[in-house]
Amino acid sequence: MKQYTNELTAEMLTAFDQSLFTAEQLAEMNEEARSLINERNAYNLAHPVTAAYLIATEGSLTRDGGTVFSEYNGQQIELENGTLVNVSIVGDEVRYPDGTTAKITTGVGNTSGKSAALIGSLLDNGDEIISSPQGSVRRAVRAGETLPANFLK
Repeated sequence: MKQYTNELTAEMLTAFDQSLFTAEQLAEMNEEARSLINERNAYNLAHPVTAAYLIATEGSLTRDGGTVFSEYNGQQIELENGTLVNVSIVGDEVRYPDGTTAKITTGVGNTSGKSAALIGSLLDNGDEIISSPQGSVRRAVRAGETLPANFLK
């Protein structure tokens, strides 16, 4: 299964700052909606993405050879091939070829529910998630923004 990392390419960075709407779509919107979109676009251009963390899912891999196993928790991501995979959260299990297991201990942080795991999340055995089979859903960090105090901690 193909795996993705947090590596940012020039193409990805450009995509973060592109408008989601065409000129025609914007023209059809009311002034308030256009104003909000223009404000967000201006903010994005003034605050470029400095990092982006992929959301970990079942099938993510760890530095020491483990594979993440995530139960259905109401959140899934569709892979390029159409397969749905469960989003990983803090507390999910990682299994190793030798039969040992570990638990994910860090994630996005300050959330209303269970914290989503990311590429870069740590495990209770000192291992780290290094890749994910999904390459589209990321937590972007922009210049000047602060992360939650418990982000990946």
